[in-house]
Amino acid sequence: MIENVTQKLKEIISGELDVNLKPEEIDENVSLFEEGLGLDSVVIMEFISLIEANFGFQLSDDELNMESFKDLRTLASLISDKQMGYS
Repeated sequence: MIENVTQKLKEIISGELDVNLKPEEIDENVSLFEEGLGLDSVVIMEFISLIEANFGFQLSDDELNMESFKDLRTLASLISDKQMGYS
């Protein structure tokens, strides 16, 4: 399940955001911010909207923090937990 979520997140980043990477070039362990993928706050806000639209739920204020978005693996785990009703 988490692998499917991770792949979908890579596809969103590659296809919908202004990032010049193919899904297979995106490392799930790399930071989404400066030293990693380099996503800025505007792009992150767009990414959040796309996540909510693609996965069919809203992220709570508590979930919208730097720790949840530190890398794709962490974010995919949060999304998987929400899909299974744990969060």
